[in-house]
Amino acid sequence: MNTSSLTKQLEQYIDWKRKANSQLSQYTGWLSKNQLSSPEIEDLILRAKQKLVDDAITLSFVGESSRGKTELINALFSSQFGQKLFPSEVGRTTMCPTEVLSDKTATNAYIRLLPIETRKTERTIASYKASPDEWVTISLPGNNPAEMAKAFNEVSRNRHASYEEARQLGFSPGALEASETTPGKVIIPAWRYAVISFAHPQLNHGLRIIDTPSLNSYGCEPELALDILNHSHAVVFVVSAEKNISINDLAVWKFYLKQIQDDPTVQLLTVLNKVDLLWDDLEGERYAQLTIAQRQKSIAKKLGLAAESILPVSAKHALLGKVRENQRQISRSNIDALEQALSERVNEHQTKLATTPILQSTLAMMKNSRDSMRLRLEDLKAQHQLIGKSTGENKTIIEELNTQTKAEFQNYHKRLLTLKSNRRLLSRQAELLSTAANTPQFSRLANKLKSSISEQWTPGAGLAQGIADFFRSLYLDLNNLKLEVSMANKMASSLYERYQPKHDELTLPVPHIDLEFYTQQFRSLQTRSEGFNQQLTAQSPETGPIPTRLFNTLINQINQALKLLKEETTQWANNVLQPLLQHTLEQKQLTEQQMVQLRNLTMDAQSILWRSEKISLFINDTAKQLELADGFLGQSNNNAEPEPIIQDEWPSTL
Repeated sequence: MNTSSLTKQLEQYIDWKRKANSQLSQYTGWLSKNQLSSPEIEDLILRAKQKLVDDAITLSFVGESSRGKTELINALFSSQFGQKLFPSEVGRTTMCPTEVLSDKTATNAYIRLLPIETRKTERTIASYKASPDEWVTISLPGNNPAEMAKAFNEVSRNRHASYEEARQLGFSPGALEASETTPGKVIIPAWRYAVISFAHPQLNHGLRIIDTPSLNSYGCEPELALDILNHSHAVVFVVSAEKNISINDLAVWKFYLKQIQDDPTVQLLTVLNKVDLLWDDLEGERYAQLTIAQRQKSIAKKLGLAAESILPVSAKHALLGKVRENQRQISRSNIDALEQALSERVNEHQTKLATTPILQSTLAMMKNSRDSMRLRLEDLKAQHQLIGKSTGENKTIIEELNTQTKAEFQNYHKRLLTLKSNRRLLSRQAELLSTAANTPQFSRLANKLKSSISEQWTPGAGLAQGIADFFRSLYLDLNNLKLEVSMANKMASSLYERYQPKHDELTLPVPHIDLEFYTQQFRSLQTRSEGFNQQLTAQSPETGPIPTRLFNTLINQINQALKLLKEETTQWANNVLQPLLQHTLEQKQLTEQQMVQLRNLTMDAQSILWRSEKISLFINDTAKQLELADGFLGQSNNNAEPEPIIQDEWPSTL
């Protein structure tokens, strides 16, 4: 059976990360063998490797109940098991937000379920994740798909609750199904959140899938809107062709998804699922396509989208076609269009990962090491040719070359000392950066609000004002930090302009602190907080601890981003000059080796042929080192000029 474009792209992404990690290890070994390593460079490479290991792609499926979200996940990721893994049949829909991943710290597959009663507390889901004893854990038979699918049904378990209890848990009783067996009761999910971990080719390498239930969950769980969606690389909004778009569908779109359209870090896809319900064998395919097109236009108009951006899909027939290996059924389901769109997002993420500052600096040094070695090899060949053309003992020529090389060595030695001195001077700017990154105004406001959040952050105007004040204090701190970051980046640019390698082929990119990346995250968080308040006000559930959970979620999200920002600013003084230092150290080492070799030639009163053969040995040794350098860059020398590596090609060359 043909492998889907999404599976191919995920496998390519996984393979790229594996190769990148291997090449970084080769580079470490090459530096050590050539006595070019240092604690600073080893730390930089170690953090680059950790960046690859920690990287994950999150795909979130969002929409109202019974829209076929879980069925869509089954169609995309379960066909290799020959059956559905996740509950998607009638009466067995996902009742709680479910996170599917591969837990590297666990030895066995499992389901962890957080009881719905924990909603009565102010604690966030993230805080409960740090307390495994608070969860119900079910071990999974990882090698038996049928038994796993049976165990997954526990995620959709529900229970009866009184109207009062439902309100206390944050539900709007009017939106819940009434119990047929127990009058005066409604049906609520038994679980607040579920985490499923098992071995899967894509999950094992960082893919994470989020399956969300109805609007009721969004209104009670700020983390769904602020944390999970904020860290998703692609969000798939699923509506059903079974009926026109509902009020709840529009609410999910308006309050949580519409703003994602302007977020460059997230791809938003809208899927019209269950189009097989519009197929009519009597009327024919053309009639079915016209009916689907009309439904696309109707939905697009209500969402403010172009009709062609709505992807019509039949998840049911996609899964059936894949399991039965029926290509015609797969094609008709149009699952390929969704997989292609998700594949493009995975590719975009891979490209973006390769251009993160830590990988950018490391790759620049790897490329510079290889190119420096290549230029040194060209110099040796030119010297060999010069000696071969001359007559006599050639001592004069060799002595001139030795004098020239000695001058180069002294120049690199002085530059190395100067750069190390500049690093010490940069420590003062690093202190200013670190102080500004502490965000004192925001910290004071956050501490002040903790004790009175439930009184001040009431849904509506109070919460809107609270969110505005909350982020205003953060932006004021960031403005102060912006001045110090600007100064730091100017200092870095000035030093690189002064000490940039003279050869055009050895240009090193200037490592800058990207404060806009963090500012963009905070703006996105603020926009989603405002949407959450609007939905909370419109839905008017029993708010209880929800405002406090919103506050705790915001604090957690902002502190995570600020922690990364503080780490980046703290490491700035050590990292900013590392590419220049590494280049200078390598050049000093190469010229020192060449100087020793030339000195040996002048000390030995041997023939021209002997000296020529000796330089040939030097050339061969350098060529072998160049071959190793080509290896850790994933390139082949083959006596040809290696193609220059440009930024857009980094994912394929690292």
